Amino acid sequence: MRQDDEMEIVQRRILREDRSMMIIIEQLNHVSIPYRIKAATELGKIHHPIAVSALIRALSDGESDVVHVVVRSLAVIGDASAVEPLIATLQNADRWIRRGIAHALGEIRDPRAVSTLITLLDDERGEVRAAAAEALGKIGDPSVAAKIRTLLDDEKDIVQDAAWEALRAISERTEG
Repeated sequence: MRQDDEMEIVQRRILREDRSMMIIIEQLNHVSIPYRIKAATELGKIHHPIAVSALIRALSDGESDVVHVVVRSLAVIGDASAVEPLIATLQNADRWIRRGIAHALGEIRDPRAVSTLITLLDDERGEVRAAAAEALGKIGDPSVAAKIRTLLDDEKDIVQDAAWEALRAISERTEG
């Protein structure tokens, strides 16, 4: 096979993949919730800026189940361009989305999320406080250790465990 033929095959494959990605992105706007959820899940497997942009736009979906999957997909991709939109999505979000956003911010590990995560340490829901502590541990900013330390006396065991783990992670990052 000639090199030109091989190049043409590769170019066709790339075009097919781009078309497939655009079809998946279009499904994010489908009237059916399961279609939107499946599209968000699939886009989370594509580490491409176009997929990230589409997922960021989908954060405004009116269905919380869709938003939850979108947040999870953005966490998997880990692109820092999602930090500000994720933070903005916290407004009026339910506890599961708040927990998911805290987790996503921890996976992205961007220092811009630290102040938001500190605020989430005071959330009314234990699972959100725990996710925020874990995220801060992943980011590893030693300046938050004192605030995390206050969670060691939290009424919820899950929060205490997350605080211990976060403090351990921060300690390892500063000592190592």
